Amino acid sequence: MQNPYYQNMIDSHFHLLSMEKKGLDITRILQDMDALGMEGLEIGLDADDLGLRSGRFKAYPFIHLSAGIGPWGVKDGMPTIQEQLSELDSQLTHHKVAAIGEIGLDNHHAYGTVHAQEELMRAQMELARHYGKPVIFHNREADAQFLSLLGEQPFPQMGIFHCFQASEELALLAIDRGFFLSFAGNLTYNANKTLQSLFATLPLEHLLLETDSPYLSPNPLRGKPNNPLYIEHLYSYAAHLRGMEVTALIEAVRANFHRFLAQ
Repeated sequence: MQNPYYQNMIDSHFHLLSMEKKGLDITRILQDMDALGMEGLEIGLDADDLGLRSGRFKAYPFIHLSAGIGPWGVKDGMPTIQEQLSELDSQLTHHKVAAIGEIGLDNHHAYGTVHAQEELMRAQMELARHYGKPVIFHNREADAQFLSLLGEQPFPQMGIFHCFQASEELALLAIDRGFFLSFAGNLTYNANKTLQSLFATLPLEHLLLETDSPYLSPNPLRGKPNNPLYIEHLYSYAAHLRGMEVTALIEAVRANFHRFLAQ
């Protein structure tokens, strides 16, 4: 069990099945999250994982689900975009989700082509509009594309930029469009001074925190497989950056998360 001082924390982005593949006991983790009053968003990665995840985690009402196909959906060997979209749409008709995601663009790994990544992302944005759901964006080294995207169309349901590590320009435009910015464990890394300075100055009502488990464990646990219980380290560090009490930050992030769910 983690420090009982850290009650009611939100983890806005984690992947339970990926954690299980790394050998973590997700049943125990979920039980500990429940005992701490935690709540969060368990994120989809592929077209066909929603049904499995819905069945596995329906006993945990504090776990909300998303579904989506990340930019890796266009890498070599994957089914066609249309085949994946058809499968995702079918699963969305049978299972409840809070959001469509994670979807987006990744110029670091360069999955497929830029055109194919944008085609897949925009098609899922249309699905989000159809189902009246917000989107969860994955952005890695694609600031210019997202600046263009946010400038060209409205987002009635808005959404989240997850694991935010982009420019101040994109941060401010995303906030102007009503998005939440979710910061992960890399916020605690010593080399990320610019990101830390940005986090300290952004409007509190647009901020979320996440683990992106099993990835990006915060200091002092960097290098270990991450899990939502480790988010107490992120809250502690983030509160220090903001010059506020941890309990006040927990309360603010929780309010933001519930506003997101209510969209």
